[in-house]
Amino acid sequence: MAILPESFKAYQYQSGIDRICEAYRASANTMTAAMAEATRAHSEYEYGGPEDEVHDEDGILLWSVSSSLAQDEMAALQAAVVVREAFVTSAFHYWERSARTWTGLHGRRDFFPQLLAESVKKYPVSPELANLNLLNNMLKHNSGRINPDLVAARPDYFFTMFPSSKGSSPASLRLHLTHDHVEEAFETIRASGPNLAR
Repeated sequence: MAILPESFKAYQYQSGIDRICEAYRASANTMTAAMAEATRAHSEYEYGGPEDEVHDEDGILLWSVSSSLAQDEMAALQAAVVVREAFVTSAFHYWERSARTWTGLHGRRDFFPQLLAESVKKYPVSPELANLNLLNNMLKHNSGRINPDLVAARPDYFFTMFPSSKGSSPASLRLHLTHDHVEEAFETIRASGPNLAR
């Protein structure tokens, strides 16, 4: 079997992350347009739409165009969140599958620490890759548990929904990935393998 030259391995690896990045950007553009349209429709209705609320006999609001449009706006925002999280996971799994090929580590117990240790012997690795692994695990397992190591290393990934006040219980953290976080994940993966510039 012929051994592939390093330049081809670099081209293959970098082309793969380019394709994932392009797919994300196309999705992000679609999500941005959907959010803008939902926000525009809700805002226009709020400033000039007719009153058309439906109440029950006790006066409790059952339905309105405004609440329906607000729900559409929230759904568009949630779709963007799901797309961002999915592409962060896709990018990390791309690195993981690639690293298994470079290192020959395909065992069930060959986890991130082993892959990382063997990968750095062959290629440069971004210092952010370990944080990306923690983020990926959080997204993949969807447990709702926040990793304190990730909070300490990357507080910008999180926000507090209801900040705590003096004497109250600690604020609850929520994950909040932005477009820039996804782009940074792609750059982390790009910098963690064979590179054409080498």
